[in-house]
Amino acid sequence: MRCKPSYWLLGLVPIAILSWVVAELERDRIESDLARRTQDAIARAGLARAAPIFSGRDAIITGRAADDSEPARALASVRDVWGVRVAHGRIDLIDRVDKYLWSATTRGDGRVVLGGFVPNDDIRAELVRAARAEFSNAKIVDEMTLARGAPDRDAWLTGAVFGMRQLAKLKRGSTELDALDISLVGEAATSAAYTEVRSALKSGLPGGIKLALEKVAPPRVDPFTWTAEKSAQQVALSGFVPSEKLRGDLSIRAKSAFSGLSISDRTDVADGAPEGWGIAAQTALDQLAVLKSGTASFKGRELSFAGEAADEATAVNVRKALRGVVPQNFKLNEQIRYPKPTVAPADTSYVMAIASEPVGIEVTGSVPSEAARAALVDAIRARFPGKNVLDKLQVAAGAPEGWQQCIVAGLAALPRLKVGKAVLSDRQLTVTGSTDDYAVARGVPPEVKAAASPICEAEANIQFDGQVRTNLSWKAVYENAGQVSLTGEVPDEQSRARLVESAQSLFPSTSIADKMTIAGAPADVWLPVAMKALAQLAQLHSGEVAIEGSGINLKGLAESDQVAASIRTAVTSGLPDGFTGRHAIEVMSAVEKEADNCQDLMRETTARGSIQFERASADLTTESAETLKELAEIANACPRFRIEIEGHTDAEGTDERNQRLSDRRALAVANFLSQAGVDAKRLTTVGYGATRPISDNETEEGRARNRRIEFTVKAK
Repeated sequence: MRCKPSYWLLGLVPIAILSWVVAELERDRIESDLARRTQDAIARAGLARAAPIFSGRDAIITGRAADDSEPARALASVRDVWGVRVAHGRIDLIDRVDKYLWSATTRGDGRVVLGGFVPNDDIRAELVRAARAEFSNAKIVDEMTLARGAPDRDAWLTGAVFGMRQLAKLKRGSTELDALDISLVGEAATSAAYTEVRSALKSGLPGGIKLALEKVAPPRVDPFTWTAEKSAQQVALSGFVPSEKLRGDLSIRAKSAFSGLSISDRTDVADGAPEGWGIAAQTALDQLAVLKSGTASFKGRELSFAGEAADEATAVNVRKALRGVVPQNFKLNEQIRYPKPTVAPADTSYVMAIASEPVGIEVTGSVPSEAARAALVDAIRARFPGKNVLDKLQVAAGAPEGWQQCIVAGLAALPRLKVGKAVLSDRQLTVTGSTDDYAVARGVPPEVKAAASPICEAEANIQFDGQVRTNLSWKAVYENAGQVSLTGEVPDEQSRARLVESAQSLFPSTSIADKMTIAGAPADVWLPVAMKALAQLAQLHSGEVAIEGSGINLKGLAESDQVAASIRTAVTSGLPDGFTGRHAIEVMSAVEKEADNCQDLMRETTARGSIQFERASADLTTESAETLKELAEIANACPRFRIEIEGHTDAEGTDERNQRLSDRRALAVANFLSQAGVDAKRLTTVGYGATRPISDNETEEGRARNRRIEFTVKAK
């Protein structure tokens, strides 16, 4: 049979068409299969960020590589896949950074945030796994970014894991790697954790890692407790100390003071110690060493000191040392026991006497013990520094109960006399002497009676041998800004007290600054005149009154013509013989009254609302915002006037600290008002610290009243 090529050609055409159709139908499956197997190969090579794109059997590899070797490795792994004909790479490198920073942060809110740069995804995953292991109950937030430029990866990864391990021991904080320099900042969760972290950073850093910054604070405890207990064999220290240094210092001090005894130190480091704690603790250790046995225990600002002394003199000296050295902000509770001495019986009357002469002091009579004798002689020397004290006391039993209070009441009066004598006979105290100070002559008798009461009956006969002053100089100033200042000379202590009491009544809710001195003069005529002058001053909007000798001068600003007329009449009439009065009273203008009304509104709003700060800072509390917004509205309603903002604190802390704090608080209020729309040019600030109290600083309620902001509105 003869072959005809044309017939073959006609047969190939449908076969070619059929093959093309089949190829097209299989193309997607082939590409999908190649893409899957290629992606697996790339992943096995550790290049998960690379991705293949297929056109038939030809591949293009895209993605971002962590280093220069990854593109070639990706292409090689793709070309090794069966079925791939051609592979081309379009892989870019991730960014390079010069400062390679990484951090982990926890704020104690159940989240740990990982941030900064990591070299690749494998290390990223390893860091996340490490974080989950260290913070098993926290949510791990991954905010890390891939970047080139990492230092030695093994050392870097070890340092990051080490940092997270230390961070897990903190209540809150952060760790940071700057290349291979590690930093750790925060507050330790426990005292044990604080010690572990400090030790790890000091001697447990991984190879290649350097410590750049360590600011780990010990945990804060409240109350701050510490105890030192001395027994016959050892001294046991327990509780908390504020720093490792002080812990070491106390341990060294204990070994020196308690020679021969073993020292057991079970203290931990913590924050929260009161100011002056180190001095108080060292003093307590020193005095505990003097006792046969005892305990010194701190709880916050309270120091309890108890134990047994060898004798009364030792007990007295220990008490004196504690009271003299332990800072005044600590409350001291002491119970020191000692054996009672055997003494000779006393005569029927128990007498002791202290005589003060220009040449020296002589003390005679009986005391119940040698320790009492030493304490009394020390008290006399303290009252008369530099004077010779002749001690003729004898130890005898039978001293009346409370004799110390009685004889000290007499001793307190003697330094104020030229010559004098205090005699205690059983429960009768008699003080005699002379002085050329009229105020002393008038003041000593009631003071002696008050100091001795109710233990003893007391009488004092003080002779005045000087000249009486009549030309006193005295002044009262009312600033209408929350303070009345009383200065100058007054006849006696009673006059001073009466004037202060009257000022508090006439000027309620106003700070009374008492800077008066006792001159020593008759008060019968002078005091009623001063009381009348003070009463007229209280009717003024602001002003001052002065008494110079027998002349009264009142000047100031009255709110109306009627008030001014009434004051002018009162200050020039009805005065005792010899006294004259002058005045310079002006009436407030409409502008001044408007400024005063604006000031009243601001003060009323302040009293009704709340302007509070975070403890010991100038940060306003959120509760203060509403009151300050009302004050801003009032200030903007009277735009013609200047506003002075005064900051005041309580008396806790030093004068310098309180002054700075009051300045900053006044400025914080001014900034708030300015941000609320008040023209900053109208606002001035001044801090007075604790110098202008309006209440008692001895109580929490009084201190709270003294911590305040006040406003004074002034016409331009």
